[in-house]
Amino acid sequence: MKTIQILLQLLSKISPKLSAKVAFHLFTKVRKKDIRDREKAFYQQAKKSSIPFPKEDLNIYEFGEESNELIILVHGWDSNAGSLFAFVAPLLQKNKRVIALNLPGHADYKSSHTNLLECKDAIITLLQTFKNTENISIISHSFGSAITSLALCELDIKVNNLYFLTSPNKMENVFLEFKAILKLDDRTYHLLRNMANVVLKEKLEDMYIHDKLKHASFQHLYVFHDEKDKIIDLENSIKIVSEIKNSSLKTYHKIGHYRMLWNEPLIKDVISFI
Repeated sequence: MKTIQILLQLLSKISPKLSAKVAFHLFTKVRKKDIRDREKAFYQQAKKSSIPFPKEDLNIYEFGEESNELIILVHGWDSNAGSLFAFVAPLLQKNKRVIALNLPGHADYKSSHTNLLECKDAIITLLQTFKNTENISIISHSFGSAITSLALCELDIKVNNLYFLTSPNKMENVFLEFKAILKLDDRTYHLLRNMANVVLKEKLEDMYIHDKLKHASFQHLYVFHDEKDKIIDLENSIKIVSEIKNSSLKTYHKIGHYRMLWNEPLIKDVISFI
């Protein structure tokens, strides 16, 4: 990281535009990790299929009877569908049908690059595929909550409930954290943000998840967040819930940002609401 910081700083003095391009390439790079042992059973037990998608067909994983109420699982950035495996068995015990996907650029796709827009489009494609299914709810984690919100605000689809296992709110904050990590100067960051605006087709600085959710159709939003989450600050969820009438927030202590996906009390809470 120190080497990358120095190279980008030098490059920004020669060509800020090129430095911004390199930074954007790094920002859209997924850090593919090995499938953990506790996630492997997810892929061994699921019924696998695919849905056509422009860059690569989407990998879909399904559990349960087709006639049952559908719960869609959406994982976060640098993760995979198997990260939500701990929710599958409890949902099946409640006679639910469970469908998850690996987001573009993640897991075993050929490409290792993606972005907010492409992942949002993947969720839209998934929801449109099952739009004639009655009673759909969504459990999403972190970045997955953001793209779920972006997708729903563009679709004429009403879902039952949303269960956000944390969520960012002001999307530019993600880029500002990236700016701090790479120690980008203001000019390079400005160019980077402009590139993101072109890709997203709207201004990143004006993109708030709570605004997007106001244009989505759902019964209730349940948000779950660790008080000391080191990846996404609790204030994000507090702001979302304060802006959305049909929503509620449950906080936890020391369950982490990623560890929460395997935390039994949290899982039991989510299932109880379902």
